[in-house]
Amino acid sequence: MDVSGPGTAGATLTELLECAASGTGVARFLGLPGGPSVQQVPFAQLWRRSEAAAAYFRESAGSPGEPVGLLMTAAPDCLAALLGAWRAGLTAVSLPQPGRGVTAVEHRAALVEICRRMEIALVAVPGSALGLAEGVARHVVDVAACAGFGRRWEAAGAGDLVQFSSGSTGTVKGVHLTSRALAANVLALLDRLGSAAEGLVCCSWCPLSHDMGLVAATLAPLVGMGRPCGAREVTLMPPHWFLRSWLPVCSARSATVTYTPNFALDLAARQLRAGGSPGCDLSTLRAVVVGAEPVRGESLRRFAAATAPYGFDETALCPGYGMAEVSVAVSLVAPARHWTSVQVDTSALGELRWEPAPTGLELVSCGPPVAGVQVRVPGRVGRIEVSGDCLMTGYTGDTVPHWSDGWLVTDDLATIQDGELYIVGRADDVILTAGRTLYPADLEATASGILAIGTDHCAVVADGEGGYVVVAERRRNDSQSLRSWQEACRRARRKLVERHGIGPSAGIVIPPGTMPRTSSGKLQRTRLRSLYRHDQLSEETAVRFGVPHRGG
Repeated sequence: MDVSGPGTAGATLTELLECAASGTGVARFLGLPGGPSVQQVPFAQLWRRSEAAAAYFRESAGSPGEPVGLLMTAAPDCLAALLGAWRAGLTAVSLPQPGRGVTAVEHRAALVEICRRMEIALVAVPGSALGLAEGVARHVVDVAACAGFGRRWEAAGAGDLVQFSSGSTGTVKGVHLTSRALAANVLALLDRLGSAAEGLVCCSWCPLSHDMGLVAATLAPLVGMGRPCGAREVTLMPPHWFLRSWLPVCSARSATVTYTPNFALDLAARQLRAGGSPGCDLSTLRAVVVGAEPVRGESLRRFAAATAPYGFDETALCPGYGMAEVSVAVSLVAPARHWTSVQVDTSALGELRWEPAPTGLELVSCGPPVAGVQVRVPGRVGRIEVSGDCLMTGYTGDTVPHWSDGWLVTDDLATIQDGELYIVGRADDVILTAGRTLYPADLEATASGILAIGTDHCAVVADGEGGYVVVAERRRNDSQSLRSWQEACRRARRKLVERHGIGPSAGIVIPPGTMPRTSSGKLQRTRLRSLYRHDQLSEETAVRFGVPHRGG
């Protein structure tokens, strides 16, 4: 089964950005350390500053194609350095930010290893990160020195990008993308946004080290400032500003487009229900693109209900599926078209069959493929395979991608129904126990309802002994006693046995803020599984049930 979007043209990303620099679009930056709370820079000026960075890199980083490391934050000098590296014809390596639970020492060691493997001699970082980056490469420079260099290089080179996968599986892989591949996907994304991209005003808190934050929420709006759609503005803020500032800033700037992982919908809805954003007006939002992790119907409904009093139109919710290996966007529901979902029998899914069931697992459509991307799934349910003109050339280092007749084979399981992609889960997250195949999302939906914590605070992973465990992360300011949590874990197990036929071997409660996540907030299941199996979880309490239990 396969489905394809229409083709796209072959410009380079720097050609598109150069065109955009002749427009009147503006980039706004919030929360800059040591500076004004808001800095507004016309994109034409940012492009001009990138000429200085290009000259710096031409003199310091060697010949075209050489890698230069960039630690990206939402700051004008970081963007100028990135654009300058491309204009100098260099390969910009967007270095990963640390995930939750990763110490500064561990993060620095990871950067050292990346620079060693990729033979990166020069790394440019924000001034606040100079201490962290000291010694990770032969030369470490402040991005401000690049953007403020005394000479200029006006060429519009077409340097490549290495962006790192989110690390949700525990393994961060460098994805090598050409300038033309990025351009194709950015144009495809703007095309799918349709009228929502006309006069686009985008607000984003997503980290620039992640494909959604960099390619979708930053580069696409900047490109849109040219001929494609006359985009007006992009506002970028630090990820830690999300909870207090995301929706208020969308309101204040009359944003038309924004991006978010699924987990943030639940957090924002909870804050709104608690009266956290008085005076917000979300009526101008025409596209809230939801991706970066499995999209849940309950999260979409909760967010729509919580934002309705603020003028939000739920048809602006646009579930999508993307991956760094395809620049960013694979498929997306178009704005103004209400998202859809289906309920399917999980036992059938365990056998890679597709059977609708009125009380089964709810799967949300992530829409049809965007322009230039082809998607296929062998059989009714199987691994997603993609091809098209926006794919990576390969991974950096020793990691070898799985190709099949020119199609990239992913680790994500899905089905295609009526031309639209429905994500089932990751193949390496599937739990095999007592002769059954179980999907974590299905188990988490059941357990989180009993535990009353929301799916963003509940995870299910294999226990390494033929069963699975439920891990619940307490919310901050939670006042339940440990005895109450233990009883809730027992109730959750009974419900899991009743609904899924097999109960967990343990229910574990961990403190707030200790669920392992990537820098973009995605759950790191592989890391969680490893922490559990090596007795390294910060358990507050646990209920052990022993061997997996089959329901009768």
